Amino acid sequence: MEEFHAANQNVDSGGLKNVMESMGLGMIANQLGDLKLEELLHTLPPGTDEIVAISKVMHFLESSEYDRFTRIVFDTAPTGHTLRLLSLPDFLDGSIGKVMKLKKKLSSAFKSLFGKEEAGTDAPDKLEKLKQQMAKVRELFRDSDTTEFIIVTIPTVMAIRESSRLHASLKKERVPVQRLIINQVLPSSSDCKFCSMKRKDQMRAIERIHDDSELAGLRLYEVPLVDMEIRGVPALKFMGDMLWR
Repeated sequence: MEEFHAANQNVDSGGLKNVMESMGLGMIANQLGDLKLEELLHTLPPGTDEIVAISKVMHFLESSEYDRFTRIVFDTAPTGHTLRLLSLPDFLDGSIGKVMKLKKKLSSAFKSLFGKEEAGTDAPDKLEKLKQQMAKVRELFRDSDTTEFIIVTIPTVMAIRESSRLHASLKKERVPVQRLIINQVLPSSSDCKFCSMKRKDQMRAIERIHDDSELAGLRLYEVPLVDMEIRGVPALKFMGDMLWR
């Protein structure tokens, strides 16, 4: 979120007003001058997380420094945030298109009233570039040759139901999904009576996957519950060897 605030720190110097004026909305910008918009930026609106994440994806796509990586992993937020993230390119693409049409109409109205074109700005070019970037991100999310969304869940009935709803939504967004990871699975043999009972509950929950119309077709991977926190490269390699063996 610090990056979001930094990106908007030019509001005090008239950055927002300049953008609005470039779109022919200077009168509204003047009326908003007394609202202290810089204070509003410290109360982040819903969807800010997703917008920042999209900007990061765009940065990865456009920066040559990332060409050396064979894989880039995005650890997404819980289901609601993830679905907003994946649908954001479509939403922004449509919104930018509407703004561009509005800009064109305002320019035509300006010419009709005053007999000349509105003062030239580079706002349409910037909007067109952003629209193209959104299309590129959308295509990346849906490209099964380069992208895969892996669902990670835990062996409880509630979590598996949520994963089923998530997969249905991902199919609707045409995001490729092939694998389902079940994390924190207890070992089959244990002297702990509580652990044994808990594992039985887990196995019943996992059985529901095989009968679930959304999840049954995915490749299933079980990851055991470990006695340490997975942090750092050695721990991640240990976890990866267990998971993909």
